[in-house]
Amino acid sequence: MLTYTPDSDSRLAQPTEKPWLLLLLTFVWLWPGILGHDPWKPDEPYVLAVVEGMLRHHQWLLPSIQGLPYLESPPLYYWVAAGFARLLSPWALPLHDAARLATPFFMAIGLTLAGLAGRELIGRRHGRSVVLILIGCIGLIATGHQMNTAVAGFAGFAAAFYALVLTLRSPGLAGAILGAATATVFLSASLLEVTLIWLVAILLPAFSAWRSQRYLITLLMGLILALPLMMIWPMMLAKAQPAVFAAWWQGHALGPLNGFGHIGVFHDFGYYPLVSLWYTWPAWPLAAWTLYRRRHLDKPVLQLPLMFFGVVMILLTLSTRQNSEYALPMLLPMAMLAAVELDTLKRGAAAFLNWFGLMTFGFFGLLIWAGWAAMNFGWPERLAQRAKYFSPYYEPSVSTLAALCALFATLVWLWAVTRRNLRGRQAVTNWAAGITLFWGLAMSLWLPWLDAAKSYRPVVVSMMRALPADARCVATERDNLLTRLSWHYFGGLTLTPYAPGRPVPCHYLLVSRTPAEGLAEPGWQMLWQGSRPREKSEIFGLFRRSPPQ
Repeated sequence: MLTYTPDSDSRLAQPTEKPWLLLLLTFVWLWPGILGHDPWKPDEPYVLAVVEGMLRHHQWLLPSIQGLPYLESPPLYYWVAAGFARLLSPWALPLHDAARLATPFFMAIGLTLAGLAGRELIGRRHGRSVVLILIGCIGLIATGHQMNTAVAGFAGFAAAFYALVLTLRSPGLAGAILGAATATVFLSASLLEVTLIWLVAILLPAFSAWRSQRYLITLLMGLILALPLMMIWPMMLAKAQPAVFAAWWQGHALGPLNGFGHIGVFHDFGYYPLVSLWYTWPAWPLAAWTLYRRRHLDKPVLQLPLMFFGVVMILLTLSTRQNSEYALPMLLPMAMLAAVELDTLKRGAAAFLNWFGLMTFGFFGLLIWAGWAAMNFGWPERLAQRAKYFSPYYEPSVSTLAALCALFATLVWLWAVTRRNLRGRQAVTNWAAGITLFWGLAMSLWLPWLDAAKSYRPVVVSMMRALPADARCVATERDNLLTRLSWHYFGGLTLTPYAPGRPVPCHYLLVSRTPAEGLAEPGWQMLWQGSRPREKSEIFGLFRRSPPQ
């Protein structure tokens, strides 16, 4: 067995959490920010464009945007998002909200499998601790609530971790899960992430717990199931569009390391170690406590997560790409390590974590409530002016139901964090509740205000009003992909792309520039200019070709 039993003489307090309350907290955590807002940068406009293309053109094999291949990620997340969109849009939800349901779908799978892995590896009642630590991690807040292909990879990594934990108790089931996990990671991430999983699997027999014939059965069964599932999509793509397959193989097959045509390594060794300090908070201080205790170092409960984390960190450090989303797999082993000695955490350390959470989330919760009052009722006046400055398109909108739910959540959180005699589990539960409260308040009370500031809809609507009714063709540079997507989705206008340096094919021109570049266009008359509020890197201008002199 891979599980271990805590020392009987530790006299640890029995956990008092009610499982259904923890399940409810996790369910509540899944939903803020999923519904009720337009596609936001950086990833959502592109993901939605792929989903829309699949639904419109029934091109399920190849992710594409406006007819051109989009090879940043394999198609699994897009397939699931398109399935939700087809099922629920437009009769129940807007297209973007329906597609975004793929995120809680994959996150629920990932968290469930992570909890099962924690229960199997560490022991009973520890699975829920792993889940609470995960949802309390700062790095999972935004990524876990966006329309983002990385969440499908997170579910695959959680499945692979669970399979490696399960292997000695049930090698057949573990092999089946490992095969499915490998295919999931490949169809949502890249061959590099698949290599990561199997590198860990191959290295684990260095520890005696995995040095057995049963473990070999797991690996062989995983390979037998994974290889055909992995090969179907690239083989069909190579047969249908060999040039596109070659482009994917050469430039995207290895994800963070680019592709086999140009493998990018040895760029910046310090990025991911520094990212992990905030991305995995508060898991890493708890993991450090586990290592400080120096118990179980010769047991699977530490060997697997340490091996997993080490391989992830090494491969990411070699990458030329710097994106915090690639650090998502770090959360799983870090949460496992953090949960091992959670019950032995000193009362003072637990009280400090609870106090830090109280101060942090109390401050931000108060700020959110004050900002909500300011943006809707004009008081405090100075704060209302700042709210108007950062989101000038916002029109006051008060939802009584949202306000009552937010008030109830705030009162429940205050009750939780003011309990006495806290131990490690209660402190982690309170931290997770604080994260959920903060994100829930922001994505309910502030959501219309944030959407007015982050969405391209007000900019597109403003330009469409300035566009003459007889305009039949509006051009923009081919590289302005986000501009083309936004105007197509929010304005129903298909912009005509042209290569930079080539003649403009239309009498109207939409320009996207940085403020430093300016909007001057010789030979063209400006009809409109605009930008998102407080945007420092992007301004737009609509021009009409000047008549010849």
